[in-house]
Amino acid sequence: MIQPITPPHNLPTSLQALFLRMNQPEGGKELDAKGIRTITDWLYHERWHQDLADLAELEWLLHWLMPEQLERRIEIADAVSMMNLEAGNIDAAIALTQALLSECDDFGLRHTHALALAAQGNLTAATQTLEHALKQPDTRALPPEQIIQAQLDLARIYQNNRALFKAIAPMKQAIAQAKAHQSDDLLLEGVQLLIEQLIDQGGMDEAWDTLWPLLSQEPGPLQQALWALAFTKLGQVLSSEDIDQGAAFFLATKNPDPLVQLMIRRAETARDHQTLLLAFILGLMFLAPIDVTAPMAAKLLRRDADRQKPTAPLIAAATMALAEIPDERSIKRAHWYRDAMMQLISVAQHQGVPEAAVKQWAIDAELLLEHQIIERTTQALIKELTHTPPWLYEALTLSAAIKAQKTATPQA
Repeated sequence: MIQPITPPHNLPTSLQALFLRMNQPEGGKELDAKGIRTITDWLYHERWHQDLADLAELEWLLHWLMPEQLERRIEIADAVSMMNLEAGNIDAAIALTQALLSECDDFGLRHTHALALAAQGNLTAATQTLEHALKQPDTRALPPEQIIQAQLDLARIYQNNRALFKAIAPMKQAIAQAKAHQSDDLLLEGVQLLIEQLIDQGGMDEAWDTLWPLLSQEPGPLQQALWALAFTKLGQVLSSEDIDQGAAFFLATKNPDPLVQLMIRRAETARDHQTLLLAFILGLMFLAPIDVTAPMAAKLLRRDADRQKPTAPLIAAATMALAEIPDERSIKRAHWYRDAMMQLISVAQHQGVPEAAVKQWAIDAELLLEHQIIERTTQALIKELTHTPPWLYEALTLSAAIKAQKTATPQA
């Protein structure tokens, strides 16, 4: 017995009577195979292949498919099982895939069956099922993407089963096949999975050795994601040359954020003045959130001697100006503005300016936002760098272009 379903809204009038007879709990007994095929063919092509069928509709279709229509039954059973998995109906997914696998050892069904077993918590059986599927000779005839996805799922199940060493082989196989077949999305998925495991195991150097051969200067979403992965996850092990190459890539593709974020993270842990100064310069160039820029300014102006330097008023004033710029990334902008103002007053006093004269001094010295203090500070601090990265002036040019674009008056 099959539960009746709501008639599809686009069911042709000519098929409605036949459908209604089949849609009875005990319906279809008096129908011949030709009549049943008429309805199932329509559902298969006009509902399933048009991505219009829901779970109940596909279960109804699976019920009516003829035993000899094995290929379609496997296809629909696989879809029904995945929908059941997504809905949390794990036992239903396992039962259906097992039933069809008893008729045909289909790779896709074994893959889905393994996922259902993993969702049930039977991780050992899940890995054995998927390993068996991947070892079959006929897998060579399958679409590469299907094999790669199965390898990645096998790796995840191994990880969940705490068999981390076993997870590495299918991940590396998936990466190699994805690269060979130019499956960028699956390549990125595999690389992320492997890199994260290696990092968790303390193998950051090994993670970089895995990633760097895949990097290039070729623009595109894949390289954007891979370089971002390098800068975000592996910044601690990147050499100056590695950073220069990544910086050149991001600046050429007009995406400076990963570079800025990396330099700010390095400044948070580094003790040398030059790393901190470079990060602050980039923060000003690309108007980084005041939440990260202001603490760097405080470090640059920590000592009395720091506040007496000629560039100290510029650093304090630029920080205050940055806090004035509306920025939805910061909910503490007012706090940082007040903090920067107190810092500017302290710098002024160290420069010999009485507190009562600070406001006029800031105007006379052109230390306000409207005086392009951020841009002028950037230029002045670059001169204090003992080593200028080869990409810094390219960053300066890009910064100016971005700001010009933001302030440009839209054309009518």
